[in-house]
Amino acid sequence: MTVLLSTSEELIQQHLQEVCQRLLQVDEDLKAIVQFGSSVYAPELASDVDLLLVTEKQKDWGLYLDCTLDCPFPVDLVPIETNRRPPPDMAAGLRVASRLLYGEWKTIERMVKDVPVPTYDEARELLLNADIYLEMAATESSALRREGHYRTAFNALFDAARLAAMTFLNTEETRWGQLRGQLPSPFEEEFREIITALHVDIFYRRELPFADVEAEYRRWRARVVQFINDLEGG
Repeated sequence: MTVLLSTSEELIQQHLQEVCQRLLQVDEDLKAIVQFGSSVYAPELASDVDLLLVTEKQKDWGLYLDCTLDCPFPVDLVPIETNRRPPPDMAAGLRVASRLLYGEWKTIERMVKDVPVPTYDEARELLLNADIYLEMAATESSALRREGHYRTAFNALFDAARLAAMTFLNTEETRWGQLRGQLPSPFEEEFREIITALHVDIFYRRELPFADVEAEYRRWRARVVQFINDLEGG
């Protein structure tokens, strides 16, 4: 596993600036590039860097991906056009833990302004995203990309649980440690297990249940659905 902290912060930012320069060469419509997620707020756990690409017109995904190939650590790219808003969990994360690498912060402020606290329905929508990544993994010929799709599928289940926790607590807080601490029992204990298994072990540590990945996915999906239903009923 590539551990992000094995690279100094100075070197990380140097590599990210190189990635940004390449991105600007392939997309002249880029308005902002923002580092967000765990590499900003929890670098002790981060194994990759999330970059939000705000552009007037999204280009072919492969052009963006090629810009990260020489980077010594994984970089996940999230392109979004300026006329769209990020999902509530991402918007909250951008507000509380992000680093502007290119552009003006007012571009991001306009996008996240008045984005509401997520709903249970939005949490359930993420379950569908997780299913899509699972299907992509099943047909992927590259072992590396297949593993990435599986990990993203499990992490999308975690994100669905996180959105449900945000809805239950009526908060824009996106940091899972803070959310877990605010949930009452038994929700706190269940969310702790979801975090540990899906977000930390499988997504960050890449400890996929290779014996039967899809069966394990179905088991955790059912458990997350129950978690969301219990929060909504509670």
